[in-house]
Amino acid sequence: MLKEINRLTKRKEFGYVYKHGKYSSNTYLTLMYVPTKLKQPRIGFSVSKKTGKAWLRNKTKRQLRDILRHMIDTINPCYNYVFITKPEITTLDYIKIKEAVVDVLTKASLLK
Repeated sequence: MLKEINRLTKRKEFGYVYKHGKYSSNTYLTLMYVPTKLKQPRIGFSVSKKTGKAWLRNKTKRQLRDILRHMIDTINPCYNYVFITKPEITTLDYIKIKEAVVDVLTKASLLK
């Protein structure tokens, strides 16, 4: 689980990232990000009902949270991030999801 300081939780925060942010994507994920004045990165997840039933959406979010919990020190801390999943992500295992996350962060030049 991500620390509370590293989470985006409010609808207003997500809306700001959607409205003012830039994006990077691949086949499985879209990353939206916006600069912030905070010293800690804040991360949110959006998994639509197109992805599947509730247990599958929750599993996907748990896997993404765990991946980013371990990568929190390697991403640029001056941004708020929202990871938006695509339905194709359900076909991947943990390692492939991690590769997709690294790929989308690399495309956006957000890794240290």
